[in-house]
Amino acid sequence: MPWTIESSLLYQAVRNGFIVAGALLLAVGIGDMLAGRAKLREYRAVVALAPAPEPHDPAALFPKASEAQERYAVAQAKLAFYQLLFLVGQLLAAAGVLLVGIGAFRQRLRSLRAAPTSAAFH
Repeated sequence: MPWTIESSLLYQAVRNGFIVAGALLLAVGIGDMLAGRAKLREYRAVVALAPAPEPHDPAALFPKASEAQERYAVAQAKLAFYQLLFLVGQLLAAAGVLLVGIGAFRQRLRSLRAAPTSAAFH
């Protein structure tokens, strides 16, 4: 059988929706994990170096927060966001690997069905 563009493995993989969607999810997931990990290190250090929060005055109904307390609260919120980003990146990457696996399995089944059977096994 002569080689054609339609018979190439790359062409068949690009035409398989599971493989394309899985590769995209895998790429986005890896990007999210890399961005999340880089920022997690930064904000963990900021939260660890922050001073201990001052006790609130029980007599004040709406106590004013100091600038240090506001920075600490913002750093905690950003830390939680980047933890979530890292987790979502892991889930997207796992879903991408699963979709690529399903697509490769389906592609293999399709190529086995399309392969001509040999008459030499009589």
